[in-house]
This record gives sequence, structure tokens and C-alpha cells, in this order.
Amino acid sequence: MGDKRLRLLRHRLINGWPLFFMITGLTLGGMITGVIMIGFSTPESIVQLIRLSVRFASPWIFIAFSTSALVVLYPGSFSKWLLRNRRYTGLSFAAGFAWQAVFIAVLFALYPAYYWDELHKTSDFLGRSASYLFLFTLTLTSFFPVRQRLSPAQWHWLHWIGIWYFWAAIWGTYVAQALSQNSKVADIAFTFLGLLALILRLAANFKSRVITSNRKGKVETIITKDEKVAPMQ
Repeated sequence: MGDKRLRLLRHRLINGWPLFFMITGLTLGGMITGVIMIGFSTPESIVQLIRLSVRFASPWIFIAFSTSALVVLYPGSFSKWLLRNRRYTGLSFAAGFAWQAVFIAVLFALYPAYYWDELHKTSDFLGRSASYLFLFTLTLTSFFPVRQRLSPAQWHWLHWIGIWYFWAAIWGTYVAQALSQNSKVADIAFTFLGLLALILRLAANFKSRVITSNRKGKVETIITKDEKVAPMQ
């Protein structure tokens, strides 16, 4: 059973770029279905499409955010598969989130008055600008020719800050929606998933600290014993 599962997780169709293209293809199909069902007849309908695009992207940022934690907490074939494909789940989030920019552009083109009155608040504009800047930077540095221009420390901190930013921005949005009078089941579900991702991350951090502390304690114990056996002259 374990060997069969391991072979399945190593299948080429669910690893690397094939996995990315499969996810983005499903997202594209979902967005086309959304356009057909919701349409562009009112500015509110386009706002629904903007929210739909974020929903399609959200699972992948939560997965990318919690992947390293799952490796620490539940080491095994599945968590290793997630770690092996974290680059592609992250890029799947970027591709899905890019649809938001597309529909914001459509809203601006078709209903500019609504855009300026309802969507173009200074705080929201700054938040969106930061999001797209991070999205572009993280996507670009996910490719090796660009990544090699950064030191390992620079790349680590850039992606660490970026993934925390997107987790906080998206989860905070869902929390606000879930607490509003117009909350939907999807808002509550994504609020729970985002919280679960945070709990996993914090739990993995705690476990790593405990392991490090125990290792230091064992080393100190060994040193102490050696000193008793052969004290320094």
C-alpha cells in the first residue's frame, strides 16, 4: 500500500510543471464558468468575479504556507510530495491571483465611476499595489536564472516575508468577510483553513525549537561526562 502510494505521488502528471498546468487549467475552467454564469452586466457582478478569482487562488497559498510545517510535523511521502512541489503550488497561487488584476482592469474599463467610488480607496490601492509587487517579485525569483542572482539569505527572506504577507492579507480578508452580515460558507471555510495553516506553522516552529533544545542538552551532557572521565589538566 505504501509503495503504491509512493509511486502515485511520483507520477509525472502530478509533479513539477504538469501539476502547475493542471491546476491553472482547472482555475481557467472555473473562471470561464464564472464569467458565463455571472457575466459583466453590472459592476457588482465583476466584483463577484474578483472574489471568485481569489477563492481559486487561496487554497494554494495556504498549502504553500504550511508545507514546511507539515514536513516537520508529519514527515512522510505526502508531505515530501508537497515540499517537492511547493514551487509549483506557489506559482499556481500567483497564476490564480493574477485573475484578480484582470477583473479589476475590466471593472475599471467598463464601470470607471464605480471603480473610483467603491474600489479606489487609498488603503485598498496601496494594499493591491504591494500585493502585485510581491506577486511579480516572488514569481520572477522562482526561476533559477533570476534566483541565482540573489544570495541564499536574500532569497530566503524575500520568500519568507512574501508568503507571510499573502497569508495575512488573504486570511485577514476572509476573517473580515466571515464576521460581516454578508458572510458566506466559503468565507468561513477559508477563514478556518487559513487559521489551520497558521496553527500548523506555529506548532512546527515549536517542535523544531524543542528538538534543537534537546540536541543541545544531549551535547552538553556528553561533554560533561567526558570532562568527568578525562578532566582538563
